[in-house]
Amino acid sequence: MSFIDLVKSRYSCRAFDARPVESEKLQQILEAGRLAPTAKNGQPIKIFVLKSTEALEKLRGITRMAYNAPVVLMVCYDETQSYRASNYNDDHDCGDMDASIVTTTMMMEATDLGLNTLWARGFNASCIESAFNLPENLKLVCLLDVGYADAELGGPSPRHSERKEMSEIVEEL
Repeated sequence: MSFIDLVKSRYSCRAFDARPVESEKLQQILEAGRLAPTAKNGQPIKIFVLKSTEALEKLRGITRMAYNAPVVLMVCYDETQSYRASNYNDDHDCGDMDASIVTTTMMMEATDLGLNTLWARGFNASCIESAFNLPENLKLVCLLDVGYADAELGGPSPRHSERKEMSEIVEEL
């Protein structure tokens, strides 16, 4: 499938069935994340793979954003390793962008492998960081739910195919 077809076919899945994610596929997803570009190739990313009953129940006790996926990837960055644009009198921390690039790469790899995903950010990050005893320097950016869509409830939202016209989002200067 072409990349543009892959992008068109991917949607946010909010209902997963109980099938486990095959370990080979999970490794391919994680490898895609490992290979993703980051600012100055600093690779400040840390990914926690939640798939044990205990870890998933703990997460589900904090946020509904796990949507019963059999695997949830907690994508974090280490703020002591992330690139800061201080050379430009900006001091922007690129860690959240790096984590977003890594998450997008893993999300698209999962889609290519026939899995469904949900990129989630509707939660209190500090509560999750605390519950999983993350060190202070690790900042949770998002959750990536991974699994197989529930056949009845796991399809795309009615708004999935709604897109603005190109002229509304692109402007040449």
